[in-house]
Amino acid sequence: MKNIKNKRARKNARKKIYIIIFLICLIFIRYKSKLIMKISPIDDMEKLELYLNFCNSNISRFKYFGLIKFPKVSIISPIFNRGEYLLRFLKSIQNQYFNDIEIILIDDFSSDNTSNLIKKYQNIDKRIILIKNKKNVGTFKSRNFGILKSKGEYCILPDPDDILSQDCLKIFYVFSKKYDYEMLRFNLYIGQKRIFFQNCANPTPSRAVFKPEIQTFLFYAIKKLRQIDFNVSNKFVKREVLIKALNMLSKEYLNMYITSYEDGILNYMLYRVAKSFYFLKKIGYYYIINPQSISKRGFKSEYIKFIFIHLKIVFEFSKNTIFEKNMFNAIFQRLVIKTSIINRTKLMKNDSKFYLSYINIFLSNDFVSNKNKKILILLKYRLMRAI
Repeated sequence: MKNIKNKRARKNARKKIYIIIFLICLIFIRYKSKLIMKISPIDDMEKLELYLNFCNSNISRFKYFGLIKFPKVSIISPIFNRGEYLLRFLKSIQNQYFNDIEIILIDDFSSDNTSNLIKKYQNIDKRIILIKNKKNVGTFKSRNFGILKSKGEYCILPDPDDILSQDCLKIFYVFSKKYDYEMLRFNLYIGQKRIFFQNCANPTPSRAVFKPEIQTFLFYAIKKLRQIDFNVSNKFVKREVLIKALNMLSKEYLNMYITSYEDGILNYMLYRVAKSFYFLKKIGYYYIINPQSISKRGFKSEYIKFIFIHLKIVFEFSKNTIFEKNMFNAIFQRLVIKTSIINRTKLMKNDSKFYLSYINIFLSNDFVSNKNKKILILLKYRLMRAI
């Protein structure tokens, strides 16, 4: 009887311990979720909707700001036919707690009312600088031109149809100055989904990374997490680092017409140049899914061309080390396989000479893996048949 009583007592004690552990876990999860919600003033989709409506308010509520000769932060955004989203974007900048900025808008020969709207807003906010292209040169060249014209100590590169969180510039500038990081990478919303670094390129939510660990992190993201960091919108970078990254590229690449996958080129160069950067657990950017954006219009033949240009740049900068070899092969796999280029050879017919020249260059080098060479040979064969 005593043994039975002891067994029951032990069972009850275990149950109590399990209940206590379960309650502690619940308290911890609730506390952690509260901390996450405090990251940003816009912490759920309902508040985001309210903020979007506020940013879409009438121009009569547009605040007046004078010209700033020596801005601390440059906001650089190339624009092509985004007039309907411009007010919302500029309102999110006007609502910032940090006002020591310049807003460089590059109108890439838009056919809508983008240029007229910018001029209208310029009369109220003198920090806005309009650069008007005489012809359409593409997102890559327009953004690079804006970077070269900027005066700020730091730069942020948002798209004109998205919005910035209210406190992001203040937090990013103070944090970067205090710890002297060359680049910050922060969290962002994409549509209805919150993106965190453990799902992107960082196994931990917040931490500093220094050379030579930077490229190791990039490789980890591509190889293990199967993601390439294409987005420049979630970067807060020292201007001198951006200039260094652009100076590493030849004029041939800088003058190329590129409207898609251009983020990946600039990001790759930044990861090569930056000596330190920080993964910041802060939602600073809201990527609004726009059905009219270039990335949502369906796959076009020119996108394949942009992918091959991206690969050629990585190929040219790769050195004959095991790490660089692995890096190129990982990027090749993510770009070529993810976009199913092998099944899109019909889109490549018109520029067959361009693609065949690139394929032959890749095939002639030993550091391209055998697996990727097989893909290139198959691609070459299908392309030859499609001609």
